[in-house]
Amino acid sequence: MRGVQGMVGCLGCGVLLVVFSGCVSMEAHRRVGAANRHLKAEKEALSQELFDARNVGDSLRTRVNSLERELDTKGELVANLRQENEILDDMRRTMQTSLEGVAETQTLGDIAVAGPKLPGPLDSALKRFADERPSAVVYDAARGTVKWKADLLFALGSDVVRDSSMESLRSFSEVIKSAAAADFEVIVVGHTDNTPIVRPATKAKHPTNWHLSGHRAISVALVLRQYGYSTERIGVMGYGEYRPVADNSTEANKSQNRRVEIYLIPRGAIVPATADAGWGVDGEKLAFVRLTD
Repeated sequence: MRGVQGMVGCLGCGVLLVVFSGCVSMEAHRRVGAANRHLKAEKEALSQELFDARNVGDSLRTRVNSLERELDTKGELVANLRQENEILDDMRRTMQTSLEGVAETQTLGDIAVAGPKLPGPLDSALKRFADERPSAVVYDAARGTVKWKADLLFALGSDVVRDSSMESLRSFSEVIKSAAAADFEVIVVGHTDNTPIVRPATKAKHPTNWHLSGHRAISVALVLRQYGYSTERIGVMGYGEYRPVADNSTEANKSQNRRVEIYLIPRGAIVPATADAGWGVDGEKLAFVRLTD
């Protein structure tokens, strides 16, 4: 009897072991399944991220290729512009060298306005005027010319008469307004050296030395008018750098070329052009200097 009970007990224990071991295997199986599903989900997410990243990479490579092509195109454009700029610089240097060569070999000097010798009282008054200002004014009695140094009349690149020069122009206007000068009128002539105008602000007002010389002559004429000299007795001319009295190789010589000259000529030497003379232009008033035989 005890043997049978013992056998039954053993069988019971075996059944329990089988039941419990089965439960453990099913739980482990569920955990493994859950882990597999999680890994699969992660794999799918990573695959999607990889796909997206590859798309972004392809897009970036396309953009880089496009930018590289654009950069190559702009690089070619820059190279072409530099080549054109070098050609223009060579042309400018060649032209400047040619002009300098002409200026050195063909110094034209001051213009000459033919006319009678100034009367004694007027000649004496102009001599006194120049003698009182030897550092600023030169009087040429043979040519009836009073010459100012432009550096004293104007600041560099400017056509505004300096305040310090107004007194000399006022005194000169008194001479040419006097009875001794009643039969004369004046031509104001501006000159520069050959230094090109490069400052943008200056170039906007005076594109070339020719413009600057003409504008300076006009400024002096306006000062004479301000001091009561009749505008009907004033003419203006500008020669720019093309009538140097010295070569432009040194600063001292350039200073000589920067000048404003005032010529006294007989009244009536400047006459209006007429249609009969073939000088008529609609809407324009022309004048020329009467030439004597």
